[in-house]
Amino acid sequence: MNNDYQLANKTRKELKLQKMRRDILVSDGAKALDMILEAPSPATLIQSFPDQDLYYLMHKIGVHDFIPVLALATSSQWEYILDVEVWDDDRLNTHMMTQVFSLLFKADPQRLLRWAITEKPDFVEYYLSQKMRVVIREHDEPPPEDFDDYITLDDKFYFRFPDQQSGPDDNLEEELLPQDSPREDGLPDDAPEFIEQMLKTLAAMDLSVLHGLFLETLSLLPAEAEEEQFRQKNIRLAEKGFLPTHEAIGIYQPIAGKNLPPRPALSREPQALDPDIPRPPMFFTQFLKGANLFTKTLEQINAHGGIPGLDSELAALINKVISADRIRIRNRESIEKPLEKTMSTLSLGLEVLMGGAKASVETAADLIKKYFLEDIFRTGSREGARLQAMARKWYETSFIVGKNLPLGFLGEAYLGIIGGLMVQRPMFFADYADKALYRNFACLSDIRATRRQLDEIICLDDFLNRLDVDIATFTFGVLTYKSMILTLWTRDRMGLNRSKPLSLAPIEFSEFKDFFTQLFNREGTIGDTQAKDLGLWAAQASGMHEADLPTALQGILYRLLRELESEYGHVRPQDLDPRFVPLFLLAGQE
Repeated sequence: MNNDYQLANKTRKELKLQKMRRDILVSDGAKALDMILEAPSPATLIQSFPDQDLYYLMHKIGVHDFIPVLALATSSQWEYILDVEVWDDDRLNTHMMTQVFSLLFKADPQRLLRWAITEKPDFVEYYLSQKMRVVIREHDEPPPEDFDDYITLDDKFYFRFPDQQSGPDDNLEEELLPQDSPREDGLPDDAPEFIEQMLKTLAAMDLSVLHGLFLETLSLLPAEAEEEQFRQKNIRLAEKGFLPTHEAIGIYQPIAGKNLPPRPALSREPQALDPDIPRPPMFFTQFLKGANLFTKTLEQINAHGGIPGLDSELAALINKVISADRIRIRNRESIEKPLEKTMSTLSLGLEVLMGGAKASVETAADLIKKYFLEDIFRTGSREGARLQAMARKWYETSFIVGKNLPLGFLGEAYLGIIGGLMVQRPMFFADYADKALYRNFACLSDIRATRRQLDEIICLDDFLNRLDVDIATFTFGVLTYKSMILTLWTRDRMGLNRSKPLSLAPIEFSEFKDFFTQLFNREGTIGDTQAKDLGLWAAQASGMHEADLPTALQGILYRLLRELESEYGHVRPQDLDPRFVPLFLLAGQE
């Protein structure tokens, strides 16, 4: 009975802390700091935060204002900050080490030194070995008077900083790791001043420990120490769902919906909250908003009691996306990016699993209960990957590559489509329809629209490959598929391309005016006769029958004529200026 009472009491306290943490995370920086420091037991509250939540709060509140909170944080929370801040892939960034150590030193100098030397000695020794040179003076040796910049605390161990040395013979700057530029958060990189202050504090605590630190720093093998610290860091972060990038990238491994393994049967019995089990981070939950399918489904699931462990599963998935994309979570903008990608890809995966049926929240909820979120994510990711593979395969043998032309040849719209598919993680070209140039694929309609436009690009490319055109004859103007097609058509109808290969030499402006006059009728539109003539030329130039012109190519030619109408339909021939007619290659155009 006593154990049951104690567990119930701990559970009640944990639920109270959970609510306080959630309220703090959604508050603005200044208010969040006040709520933490004014809590009945600030240390208990701070130490109950998951490491990721506390790290997010540090950057939300501001690193300098956060020092009182860091003073009450646990050593594991300190260690997490070091793990995510001071590494550049597999290399330690000593510039960032200075900044983070300096921050923790201001929070609690003696505690930092005790913890670092007892728990992370190799880490500190590596840092010192990269920042300073230590010399031991034997009792019968004179002090190193040749150098004015040596510092000693006991007349036995002398140290100096290579960046400030004045000796004529030793130049150790090449041994140092490259230094990054200071970050925008304003933390200083005053390594010499900080290290001297740190060593003086350690000497006042225990001089023998300082001597041991100097000796071990001298005998350290930096490469070996860095490799071991990297291994341990990866283990710690993997426990929180942050796999190494080369492992986390598996989240983008495509998987077909028919191959998804089902979840184990969900228990219908309510699970008691165990306060001893680490809780998943909650800072991202405030950003789970929007009108996408997954967000709506998640709201309905939570309204009906939720799924046990789903919040932990979602947090682990987001962490994998963060690791795979090498994102550092420091502010609202940096968390919104992986969150938007995760929710969009999950929404797409749910629609794919519905087999093309009308998307519904009820069906999506059943799918989430049936399959793991990671597998649903990979199902959605597969759709974009298939389009990407299709685009890359086309590009290898495309007209653009064959003629050594830039992607800008495709024009703004098609360039946007291909640009979104050529990046490492394929994106949907929104063209600022959602106030963004690119966004993640979020539904099957995005996939279908992109596939339709990609098919048009491939069809256009096939048509251009059929044309026997001499690119070397292009000498003037702006060359795009639009100006190429219209110029070749104009030159043919003006009798300028009577032999092959077809020439892209600019048309004399005085001669072009007559063609321009005949192109438009009195209403400023292009009639059916001219439209049919363009289709007839396209068939003849490409060696196809007019009836065999692909529908996609006919649509491209139709839109090209409509663009001509929109741009020049109401322009009088005498008002034309060749400099402002980029859809044709004209002599005199600048």
